[in-house]
Amino acid sequence: MDILYADDAVVVVVKPRGVLSEDSGEDSLPARLRPTYGTLFPVHRLDRVVGGVMVFARTKAAAAALSRAVQEGQMHKEYAAVLEGVPENPAGELRDLLFKDARQGKSFVVSTPRRGAREAVLRYETERSVSDGAHTLTRVKILLQTGRSHQIRVQFASRGTPLVGDGKYGSRIKAAGVALFAVCLGFPHPKTGKRLTFNAPPPREYPWLLTDFAKYEVERKLLIAYPDIAFLQRQTGCRTLAIRQDYLLAPKGETHRVRRVQEGECVTYVETKKHRINGMRAIEEEQRIEEATYLALLKSRDPARRSIEKTRYTLPFAGHLLEIDIYPFWQDRAVLEVELADEGESFSLPPYVTVIADVSEDARYKNVNLALQIPNDDIFRGQGS
Repeated sequence: MDILYADDAVVVVVKPRGVLSEDSGEDSLPARLRPTYGTLFPVHRLDRVVGGVMVFARTKAAAAALSRAVQEGQMHKEYAAVLEGVPENPAGELRDLLFKDARQGKSFVVSTPRRGAREAVLRYETERSVSDGAHTLTRVKILLQTGRSHQIRVQFASRGTPLVGDGKYGSRIKAAGVALFAVCLGFPHPKTGKRLTFNAPPPREYPWLLTDFAKYEVERKLLIAYPDIAFLQRQTGCRTLAIRQDYLLAPKGETHRVRRVQEGECVTYVETKKHRINGMRAIEEEQRIEEATYLALLKSRDPARRSIEKTRYTLPFAGHLLEIDIYPFWQDRAVLEVELADEGESFSLPPYVTVIADVSEDARYKNVNLALQIPNDDIFRGQGS
């Protein structure tokens, strides 16, 4: 059991799968921690079958402050999950009425209000889909807006994409456990008010290893006129990511990079290796890493390339996920990327996007080359403006 942080007010731990998060028996998580930290007060919970980051209060006053933070929406909860199948949309919001049947120990989506039914809301974004030879699996990132019993599990299962290994909600795939993990938790410290954020990666086992493994990436890249940022942020499902990426020394024909990605208060670290096949297609191997690994890899940074910092706005549109990157060194242009199933797949763009050029095959606009030299050609020449 990993202890991520402890002081006189809180203890932050990585809960193992299969352990109760509430104080119920000698094998519960609070009981295991009691010899070292004394009596602990739970302020949120994880299902027994789910592991990940949790915080416990060490005093009644801290518990009251953290409970207020939960009620006021100040506790940030991010999960990773692996689904059986592919969601209908690459990103979006799931909003349902859930009813918990205590006799069956299950929750159900209900279509009309009834006594005991409560609204459940989450936002998700697909990260990748892969095949294990028999099934298509999709890894998703989830931001929990409410905290209902079995919420994530039942909301995805009700749409025909149960979590891998979750036989209770219809998964046909056997795994070591339910493929759901609390990867990020943020909250205000109950005494100082300082924002604290903690991360932990999912276990290195099936199906997590499979969804971390290499895949073909087919990507179209478009140069677009600088967009109205405030307008983008008002669009349904828009997410804002602050990204810093550094390129590491790598053999010719390959790229090796690390990213620090911040969304709100949650920071994650990602390592990516790419072997390019052509202008649009590459073999990509990507995985989340811990901060210590990120810092160690930075020691192998390519001295010829600068760090790339950008703000990314992701928006679901017409069955695809659009990624609009804003760079600090341009005030007249931005880059839009969209991932496709193959080079010939068509896609649509919203009317508020003005395309200047398709730069999928223009090596100057690949991030690895932006780290060397920034093109500042007259992009509007011949565009009628």
